[in-house]
Amino acid sequence: MLQLTIAVALCASFLVYLGYKWALPKPLPEIPYNAEATKSLFGDGVSLKKEVSQTGDVMAWFLKQNQKTGSPVSQIFLQPLGKPLIIIRDWRAARDVMLHRSREFDRSTLMNTYAEGLLGRQHFVLQTGPEWKQRRRLIDDTMSPAFLHGPVSQVVYENSLNWIELWRLKARLADGRPFRAYYDIHFAILDTVLGFSFGSRFPHSATRPQIKRLAPMTQGELRGPPEVPRSASSNAPIEFPEEPIHSALRSMLQLLDTLEEVKTSPFIPLKWWLVKRTSTFQNRKRMKDECILAEVRKAVESRTEYTKSSHEEQSPSLMRCAAEAVVDREARNAQKENRSPEFFSTMVVEEVWGLIVAGSDTLSTTFAWGVKLLADHPEVQDRLRKALYATHIRAVEERRLPSAEEIHHAPAGYVDATIEEMLRCGGPIPIGDREAIVDTTLLGYHIPKGTNVRFLHNGPGIRLPELEVNKGKYSQGSDSWKATDQSIPAWDDEDVDLFKPERWFSAPQTKQSSNDAVEARAAKASFNPQAGPSIPFGLGVRGCFGRRLAYIELRILLTMLIWNFELLKCPEDLSGYSARLSFVNKPRTCYVRLKVLD
Repeated sequence: MLQLTIAVALCASFLVYLGYKWALPKPLPEIPYNAEATKSLFGDGVSLKKEVSQTGDVMAWFLKQNQKTGSPVSQIFLQPLGKPLIIIRDWRAARDVMLHRSREFDRSTLMNTYAEGLLGRQHFVLQTGPEWKQRRRLIDDTMSPAFLHGPVSQVVYENSLNWIELWRLKARLADGRPFRAYYDIHFAILDTVLGFSFGSRFPHSATRPQIKRLAPMTQGELRGPPEVPRSASSNAPIEFPEEPIHSALRSMLQLLDTLEEVKTSPFIPLKWWLVKRTSTFQNRKRMKDECILAEVRKAVESRTEYTKSSHEEQSPSLMRCAAEAVVDREARNAQKENRSPEFFSTMVVEEVWGLIVAGSDTLSTTFAWGVKLLADHPEVQDRLRKALYATHIRAVEERRLPSAEEIHHAPAGYVDATIEEMLRCGGPIPIGDREAIVDTTLLGYHIPKGTNVRFLHNGPGIRLPELEVNKGKYSQGSDSWKATDQSIPAWDDEDVDLFKPERWFSAPQTKQSSNDAVEARAAKASFNPQAGPSIPFGLGVRGCFGRRLAYIELRILLTMLIWNFELLKCPEDLSGYSARLSFVNKPRTCYVRLKVLD
């Protein structure tokens, strides 16, 4: 009996050992990796967790892991029993794949795993196919120039005025001391995106309640660290009270925060399964859906009234918000397909919600990085302000703000160069994702079908000196890499890590660094969006759908910011550039110290 027990125990131990060996990470042949990671069931997850617990910066870890291998291509192991993840730190390879190899690489299925609980089957998370095309068609009109440059730019402008009023109040009360800026920016951009989605008549705002709360306050009512004297020269930040916002808006922001909770789990599908079954999540989702459906219902009523009175279809220029454009497109699609329109379908709600998520989180993060960069580069602020005054001469003479129409029609110049540099240096979307849908090769390495690939958009060539890679390995068997290689010149390695809007002008750069020399060169140059590598919105058929809206918002918000304020440098402990990755790569701290310009 004892011998049998021993034999069974030995067999069980052997089976456990075999199971353990089977479950260990399986690297792809020839692609470099961290050998220690293959000795643990959790692969590189242990190293990632340790790094994030110390710095909170996921992207720094990704770049560091790739750099350790000494190769532009490496593999990491993050999910137990999962396939390796390929990391590419070469912008030319990223452009090549996104622009020229859509038949080999598509949206990663991991994106659906990661964001499905928040976005459902919104087109952003789907691979390219019939359902993706159907959903994209539904929202196509929301990015038409006639729609964006009419009511949308005006509603963005009107909401930016609320944000400027709030910061004027805070600047008065802070009296030279810094204060937290991220949620003010997030609230302001959420308001602009909700205005874009539902029109200027949307009844709720995240910013207006803050204005109402602060307007009657005095400096004596504010609090800061008790050990710091209240002094205009003090570096201690002022803490402003935050007024509660409408429950639907609060639920939207809380749902976005859920991604940060989920992303840290090694078993994301299980984590989403658990989160979606909590009453807290279900209540937030219900309030968000009810808000969207109420606005869609208004859009349906508006379309019905218009077609009855005019006996014709609405053109995009007459639509006041994205909800109206979506409703109109659904009505047209239904007529063409000989079916009844489904205005209140899950697809309509998910696509409208997707516009809100993508527009608010990405843009608020971009602008948060932007105010930090501008505060640390007063010479850029000065040049930008002079460029604005020179462009909007009439507004200067009449001592008023430029109008939305004036901002829209202003020629491309230093404002646009600054926006591009904010996007390059801020990098709200620092990773491009793709999945091999066929067996293929990338930079000379075999990539099996089903392998997920991540491109680092803040690495060599974009924020770091470019790598020397064998250019003949791009798109083996084709000449597409030549166009990719030649159409976008490389940045100068000596200043690629600097915040320098002048790099986006087509005039030759010189080593002169004085303000006069830079301004003289900029005056003779023209803005060139293809001056060098930057991939803030992705590229190709799966590039960012809302790119046009993003540029409109950033142009208006940046103009209003620089026209009304001088951003003073914050103390070092409030000015760091460490980040935290959720849906986007957010700054861990974002403070401003403002001087009001009259």
